[in-house]
Amino acid sequence: MLNRQEEAKHMSVIEVCHYGMKSLFENNPKKALFNKSVLEDVKEHTFNIEEISLIKVLGGHRCDVVAKDAKGHRSFRVILEKNSTFSHFYKISDVREQKLVSKYQWRASL
Repeated sequence: MLNRQEEAKHMSVIEVCHYGMKSLFENNPKKALFNKSVLEDVKEHTFNIEEISLIKVLGGHRCDVVAKDAKGHRSFRVILEKNSTFSHFYKISDVREQKLVSKYQWRASL
């Protein structure tokens, strides 16, 4: 049997936002997709998100993630860091909840 390591798959901005935030919302963040400071910040927080409704890429290294929970929709601004040494090429370096003016605000941008 060959002793080979699998080559890590480089992901796009939208893939890192989707898979990273999905794992975060499931309260099991994938360490390869997050900066250590983000993991420390969310360590004590528990999410109760039902689903991700929208991911919108903003520029090169940012995206908005709209998710649904029991109270309605919530919006998160996700900032990515790009480095060829990262196993997936990008890591989430910051996540901030932002105000969602109305549930129709993000639908108009589809």
